[in-house]
Order: sequence, then structure tokens, then C-alpha cells
Amino acid sequence: MEHNNIKSCIFLALLMVLPFYLVHKAADVRAVLAASISEEEEQKSTVDPTGQDEGYSAVLYDNTNGLPTSEANAIAETSDGFIWIGSYSGLIRYDGNTFERIDSTEGIASVVSLFVDSSERLWIGTNDSGAAVMEHGEYHIYNKSNGLKSSTIRSIVEGSDGNIYIATTRGVAMVDPDLNLHTVDEPLINEEYIRVLRLGIDGIIYGVTTDGAVFTMQDGRLTGYFDSTKMGIANIRTILPDSSKPGYVYIGTAQSALYYGRLQNGLTDCVIIDLTPLEYTNSIDQVNDAIWISADNGIGVVKNGEVTHLENIPIDSSAEGMIADYQGNLWFASSKQGVMKIVPNQFTDIYERYDLPTTVVNTTCLYNDMLFIGTKNNGLTVVDQNGVVENLPLKSAVSASGESIDETDLIQMLQDCRIRSIIRDSQNRLWISTFGENALLRYDNGTVTRFTTQDGLPSDRVRTVFECQDGSFLAACTGGLTLLQDDVVTEVYGESSGINNPEVLTAIETKNKELLIGTDGDGIYMIKDSKVTHIGMEAGLPSDVVMRLKYDLSRDIIWIVASNAIAYMDADYHITTIREFPYSNNFDLYENTRGEMWILSSNGIYVTTAEELLANEEISTVYYGRDNGLSCITTSNSYSELTPDGDLYIAGSTGVAKVNIEQPFESVDDIIMSVPYIEADGALIYPDASGTITIPSDVKKLTIYSYVYNYTLMNPQVTYYLDGFDDTQTTVKRSELVPTDYTNLRGGTYHFVMQLKDSQGRGSKMFSIPIVKEKALYELLWFRILCGVAATALIAWMVMLYIRHKT
Repeated sequence: MEHNNIKSCIFLALLMVLPFYLVHKAADVRAVLAASISEEEEQKSTVDPTGQDEGYSAVLYDNTNGLPTSEANAIAETSDGFIWIGSYSGLIRYDGNTFERIDSTEGIASVVSLFVDSSERLWIGTNDSGAAVMEHGEYHIYNKSNGLKSSTIRSIVEGSDGNIYIATTRGVAMVDPDLNLHTVDEPLINEEYIRVLRLGIDGIIYGVTTDGAVFTMQDGRLTGYFDSTKMGIANIRTILPDSSKPGYVYIGTAQSALYYGRLQNGLTDCVIIDLTPLEYTNSIDQVNDAIWISADNGIGVVKNGEVTHLENIPIDSSAEGMIADYQGNLWFASSKQGVMKIVPNQFTDIYERYDLPTTVVNTTCLYNDMLFIGTKNNGLTVVDQNGVVENLPLKSAVSASGESIDETDLIQMLQDCRIRSIIRDSQNRLWISTFGENALLRYDNGTVTRFTTQDGLPSDRVRTVFECQDGSFLAACTGGLTLLQDDVVTEVYGESSGINNPEVLTAIETKNKELLIGTDGDGIYMIKDSKVTHIGMEAGLPSDVVMRLKYDLSRDIIWIVASNAIAYMDADYHITTIREFPYSNNFDLYENTRGEMWILSSNGIYVTTAEELLANEEISTVYYGRDNGLSCITTSNSYSELTPDGDLYIAGSTGVAKVNIEQPFESVDDIIMSVPYIEADGALIYPDASGTITIPSDVKKLTIYSYVYNYTLMNPQVTYYLDGFDDTQTTVKRSELVPTDYTNLRGGTYHFVMQLKDSQGRGSKMFSIPIVKEKALYELLWFRILCGVAATALIAWMVMLYIRHKT
């Protein structure tokens, strides 16, 4: 481990532009930092955007997609689940669905800092209006009129003594637990511009001034002050106490340097980490075992001494700070770009992962731990776990007739070629169908065999290949269906065979060895014992353009993907069109082991069950599009690889997206639901200490504000009802959840109940909150009894009068 005394730190600082760049990623740095990370942190993350793991999505919010502004200075989360954003345009609240700008008439404007204390109150620091604390929708304001020396607030923190400390441009102020304001009278900092305050695990508050001085406070008193000379570090901007080693701190500067050491008469045991290219560190935060750097020119993370600069994310300027929300998602604020969240994503953007230029992809196929990607106009791209494969040398290349071909590399051979499909056969060979001079290639571990018109194909335009039960192959070509046996074309079914439109798009073999081909405009042809039979729209086919035929062995049916509908054909050749499917322009379908069908379409992916499709009644589907993390839309008539483990590599119009269709990736177990308040005839009412909402007896209209705080890309189902009043339940997608109105409720106790399921109807999480409407006088039992007694007495008196009158 590298140990530096204070003199060494001063020397290094004086020569900062040279030597500290040399210590980046050194083993001693890693050892020091690894020892400094606590295994148990309050903030936890479920996503790794450093490129080490797959499956994350970065979403930027600005004034183009919901955020009322395009800048954010601070971000925080309260325990009820709300995300709070501080901006120059005011305070903004977000529930995962809607951004709401808080009314600034209370004086909450130009927010630059946020803090949530141990009582779950939100503290707000403004640029020119002082500080405020919000609790149950009410504000307590602190400004010059009630004793604050400066109205510019830069940081707020709670001390171990329970007091709130406010960093201003003229020293530090303190608010006691009774919300009384006090001035911290310390001559060394009274007139200083305090940039940041942070609490350490040792109960000490660590602060930084704009002059680069570091100071410590405890119980409202200054316990240490170290100017830049004593620190030996130039241009200090921020500080973070180590959460596991008392007295140790991280110090960020205006240069590309992060310092770590023990704050004792300066900085000892000093380690310097090069953050290049990041500079001007605005904030240092710790989540899990990672130290996050928010800087003027981007975001970085230090983990086990290794520094990673986040690339390919929306925020690259003026990052001011970050948090991890209760679900483990990461949030970043930028004073120039807005708010970014980084969340787990079941869809992996393969092209982004390998930094590939966008292009139309027609096919994907896994082969020998490599992903083969066939494109529309850019030939073949191959990637493996190490990145893009530049070359695939050929041992030999021959035509089907045995003539030598002058090619030495498969990737070069297919350069700029239009590849229609890549299919792996049972012998672990690839069949590469193309439009062009290469026509059909078979690749077998470095050996290529080429099939063209010279070898009997009807044309050099081959769409795909299907392997038959006897080891022969069907090649779907322009010009007809070609049968290949032992590398010889044995039959071509085209116009001469009775196929009027020989533009073949798809071909399969059934278990009875019938050949079925789908054409581009003339429906389906069945070939059995060399006899050709036409199946068209008159037989129930929804369209004469048949893009995909898939044989379902377990159900003995053939799924048909036509240009305008999905259908299926049974063993007796009866065709049924699935009329209730919500989308018509579909390209392919894949079934997982749970019987769920993943249907690739021109606007995303629809998921339903095979049973619902076959029932052909109302169909409940789950939709995945770009808003759910899907990075690209499926290419028309493309071929995507599905591995035995359930990994689907989707051939898309701008690249490749990967998703596992076997593993359920949505869980509602940890999602928070709440009713933080209700509105009774226009007045907000909050739950009491027991969690019960009580409303007056004279309330006519009740509005229940229910929230599901979900910040991931899933969109679960929410079912809600007012128990004791509603006879039916309402189920909506979480994105469609809105406040619910009730009128003329009788006095009594009700329960507003919410149930959460994932978007496919799995799982179940319940939430209930009691709502008590005080009974009106006429609803009280004693009043009713009294009225009954009075009525009885009145009737008796009237009867007595009547009898007396008659007598």
C-alpha cells in the first residue's frame, strides 16, 4: 500500500499535472479503497452501467418528455416513494409516472439542494430564497427575515445531535429539533462560502469552503479547520466521509484527481486516483461498494480502485449529484441536461454493447460461442465475448460441384453482401442465405461450400434454409423451392410444378413429411408425394402473403404469420385466423417453456399464451416497446436466434436486441404503494400516526390519490376498490392510474384496497388504508334511538288525542 505523509501530499499537489496521473489503477490504490468500502450501505444498486454486466437502460428526462425543465441541481427520495428534483424553476415531484411542479407561491423557487432528515422531512435549499422544510404539504421557511445570514443555500445535513445544519454563502446555520433557527458562531467560517456539508459515521460533519478549506464540526462547534496550504491540495470542491473508516475522507478537486486519506492535521495516508478525463468534481457519493463521481464533463465510478468513465449515456455535462432509489435504480442530476435514471433492462442492446454502427439486421445466429449477424447491405458481423471478430479465416472454399473459390476469409467474402438468413443445422454447420453472387453458403468450421444457379438453384436469391427429417434441406428461393440432398439439387418446385408465384418466403416440413411453402402473394402450397396443392384465401387464409410457417409439434398445428394476421392450420388443413389479436403487422413468433408466445411485430413485442391464441376469444397481451427498454424494432421477415436457454437475439431495423424469454423479469414484491393524502372538498388530509385518514362528516366529494412508485421499465397491473362502497373492482395499467373520486359517502369505516400484479398477471401484492368518515348527527345510533323514541311518543300522543276526541 502506498502511504504518503502530509509533505508528500503537498509535493504531489505542487506537481499535480504530472505525477498523480501515474498512480491510476495501481495495486496499492485498489487495496486501500477495497479496505475502505463498507459491505452494508443504506443505498443499494441493482444495476451496473459500467459495461461489466448486461441489462441496463439510461433514460433522460428533460422538457421534451415530461420534466418541466431541462436542468436539475439536486435530487432526493422520501420514504413514501416520491422522487424530488430541485431545479431553477422550482421543486418537482415524480412518482414514476408524472412530474408535478410544486406551487412556488410558498417561496420555494430556484432550488439548488435537497435533503431528507431522519424524520422523513424534506429540506429544501434555494439559490436566493433561503431554506425550507416540508412536512405533510406544509412549509416552514427560513430566510433573512427570521435570522438567516444568507439566503443562498448550498448544502443541508443532519448532525448526530439531531440538529439540521445549513450551509450558506455566509457560514453555517443550525435548526434544532423544535425547528428554531440558530447561527453557528465560528470566526473561521462565519463569513465563508460553504460549498458542502457531509456527515461521517463518527458523528462528525465534514465541510468544504469555496476557498478550498476543509473543516469539521460536532455538536454545533468547529472541531477542525484546514486551509488549502495545510491540506496540500489545490482547488478542493467537495468531500465525502468514508462510510466504513472513521476519519477517512474522499476529496474531489477541480482537476482530474480524487484524494483519499485520513483527515488529521491535514490529509495523511494519502492515495491519489486519476479520474481522467473527468474534471471539476461537483459531488462524490457512495452506493454499494462504488464511489460515484459527478463532474462537469460527465460521470464516473471508482470500484476496487478501478476508475470507469460512463459512456453512451445521455448525461455528459454538469453532473451535480446522484442517489439510488428504493428499488436500486440510479438517478443523476445535471444542471444543464435534466435528470437521468439508470435502471435494469431485460433487453440488452448488442450494438451499443459492442459499439457497432446502426444498420438493418436480417438475421442472427449463435455459432461456436460467437454471434453471427447478417445485415441488409453490410454483410456479416461477428462478435464474441471479447468484442468484434475481425477475421474468420477459411481453410477452403469450393462450389457444390467441387470448383475452388478464391476466398480466404468468410467476413471478407460476405462484405457488402445482403444476407437474408443464417441457419444452424443439426451437424453444427451454418447455412447462409444471400441475395447475390454468393447465393447459398454452407460454413463448417472454416470450410465453405457455395451453391448457386450453376449448381441447380433457380436463382441467386435465397431467403432461408430448412432441415428435413432425413437430413436433406429445403432452400426457399426466388424461383421456387429447392431440395438439396448430399450437396446436390434433386428437385426444384417452381412454375412448372404448378406454383404460380414462385417467390418463396418460408418453407417447412411437417411430421408427415409434407412440404409447405409460403409465398409472397400466392398463399401456401403443400407438396406431398411430388403433388402440389394450393391453399389460399378461399381456404381461410387471411392473406396471400405468408411470411412465416412454424410447425408446432406438441399441438400438431402450423402457426401462420401472414402479412395482416396470425393464423394456424390443423392436421386436417383447416385454417383459423386469430381475429382478436391486437396487432396485424407481425413477423415471427417464439414460444417459451411456460406456453407464452413472444410475437415480434413492426412496433415491438407482444406476449400472450398459446392457449389464448387458440381459444380465439378476448386476448390479453403484454406489450414491450422502446418505452420498456426495447432498443430496436424487428426487421420484416427476419430470422432471430433463440437459444435453448431462452436467449432471443432479435434481428432489428437498427441493430440487435437480446432478451431472455424464459426468466420472468418482472416482480412486484418490492414495489411501494401508498395513499399519501386524500382531498376532501378541496382540502388535503393526511394519515394520522396510525395510518388512518379521517374526514369530516359534511364532506361531499372525496378524491383518493393512490400511487404506485415504480421507477423501472415495467408497467404492472393495478386493481383498486373502496371496500364498503364499491361493488366492482377496477384494473388498469400502472401508467393509467389516476385519482379516484367518490361522492356522498355515508359515515363509517372504509378501506381503500390496491392489488399489484406484473404486466402478465403474475404475483400479487396488497395494500390497504383505512378511511374513516365521521358520522353526521343523523347517522349516530343514539340519535336514531332518540328519534325513534320521540316518534313513538308522538304517535302515542296523537293516538291519545284521537281517542279522547272520539270519546
